[in-house]
Amino acid sequence: MSKFPPPAPPGILPRTEQSEVRHVWAGAFAVGSGDMALTALLGSCVGIGIVWRRKKRCALAHCLLGEAPAGDPGLDVRYVSNAVPALLRGLGARPEDYAELEVVAAGGASLYDRVQSPLRVGERNIAAFEQAMRAFGLRVVHQMLGGTHGTRITLNCATLAYGTRLLASR
Repeated sequence: MSKFPPPAPPGILPRTEQSEVRHVWAGAFAVGSGDMALTALLGSCVGIGIVWRRKKRCALAHCLLGEAPAGDPGLDVRYVSNAVPALLRGLGARPEDYAELEVVAAGGASLYDRVQSPLRVGERNIAAFEQAMRAFGLRVVHQMLGGTHGTRITLNCATLAYGTRLLASR
């Protein structure tokens, strides 16, 4: 029997009025605990959240691009390939802890579906996310990736619940 409560169903996020909401802007990441909620609005960017129930911590990165260029020192969390190790370091997680971590992801949309862009940023961000999950052996418990609409991802550090939801289109 687990001593941790089960996660809330995706999209249902209990939040108290006194929660501090921290918006994670593009190219940034945050680590939270206690009475904090981390959130990001995403289009083609990918939001990667990690919940660590035993340590009662959460982390969220808002990544604009997939793979960092060759020679990048690994500090720029605009890139998925740099953000995942930064999240793990920020949480203080070591490889032996990775099995305890729950990953939540959203974003990677093709917002301009009618315009066939050769860049396909959302698709490349999703591919980089999937590669990072394989490389680190992390477990994805919920994802809302792709599509043609923006999304919001939220992690409630007090309840350790998470949610993703589509943003309304015009």
